[in-house]
Amino acid sequence: MIKIHLVNKPEFNNLVNSAQFIKDINENIYIVKGYYSVREIDKIKQICLEFSNEIEPAWYPCVDDCPDYHRLHNNYPKAHVQSIQHAYYFHRWNGNHSLFNFFSNIFNMKSVLVDSNNIDMDFLNNIPSTGPIARVLVHQYPRGGGGQKEHIDPVSPYAKIQTIIQASVPNKDYRSGGLYINTSETGKVYLDGMTNKGDLIVMSPGIKHGVEAIDPECELDWSKDDGRWIIMPIIIDSDLKKDGYGKPISVNVGTP
Repeated sequence: MIKIHLVNKPEFNNLVNSAQFIKDINENIYIVKGYYSVREIDKIKQICLEFSNEIEPAWYPCVDDCPDYHRLHNNYPKAHVQSIQHAYYFHRWNGNHSLFNFFSNIFNMKSVLVDSNNIDMDFLNNIPSTGPIARVLVHQYPRGGGGQKEHIDPVSPYAKIQTIIQASVPNKDYRSGGLYINTSETGKVYLDGMTNKGDLIVMSPGIKHGVEAIDPECELDWSKDDGRWIIMPIIIDSDLKKDGYGKPISVNVGTP
């Protein structure tokens, strides 16, 4: 049975430094209260809004010199997991050193958990042709049906944990929907109601999860900046150096 733990930052740091933490990650979800300040999170959201006002939506493969970009996902049929979201993709090699330094605690935590000698662990400095790379993802799930189908994410030596930063205020920025897990023992368990802006959710990528439609009774308006926002510092394989651990897998049919 999966247990959900509400902890503060010092408590979580003690937990993650123990050998038992990663052994038991499939049975535990941690919500670290106040991991980041509201002011810091709002600053990153503002960076995204300014970026999308200046740059047209686009998509680029993860290859050397891949630019930062943002993209509107509206249940694209060929997506690994269909979703309705506005997604932002940032890379360190594009001069985003301060952004990646801000999330250094999370990237360092992921690096410490790597248990393979065959992995190039210099994630922050890697480029797609040299090995797994660090990326900062920001997702806005707009009111009016923003969400993501139920899925599992690949578990790899450098992606043993999922790190999701709550960047909105549930029951204020949106009223219904949000992140849930779904297991045979628990059924659907909704997590957003246990969080506030700046909290960090840590769980196994292999736990089945999804984002239930955000305020589906509202009209979808891509120009609005409300709804559910999250930030995810991640480490992924590139389109030049495939790691063999695969891509996210949708495990459910239907719309978000």
